[in-house]
Amino acid sequence: MLEPIESHLRPDDPSHWILVIRGQPLTVDGLLLAACRTLAEFSWRGSPLAAVSAEVTGPNRSTDAVLAGPRMRTRRTYSTAPAGELINGGFSVLATFAAPHVSIVLPEYNEAHVRALIQIFGAEQLNPYYMRTLR
Repeated sequence: MLEPIESHLRPDDPSHWILVIRGQPLTVDGLLLAACRTLAEFSWRGSPLAAVSAEVTGPNRSTDAVLAGPRMRTRRTYSTAPAGELINGGFSVLATFAAPHVSIVLPEYNEAHVRALIQIFGAEQLNPYYMRTLR
């Protein structure tokens, strides 16, 4: 049984978000794999949820703060997209789990929507706060 994502939503106001930041991998296969994991675990509005994780900046959270944060500093590269462009491009962005985490909802779990998402994000950049993790 899928867990409803609604129990993990925050009451953030998306109009305050500036950038959505996604760490590597920003590839079709990588994003489909990430969305597949979400499909296997969560539902939204009663249907399986195809979504990928990202983080947001806003008036009280800078890009540097997000990139240096615990989740993003383990990513060698990242890409950004204006929050409004994602929403206008047909992708719902849900404030999920602990801030600044968000889930970018794919309208459908398919390669065409993932390619559209990648195009909105654009080129990957090096994360200046990257810290190699020990394994």
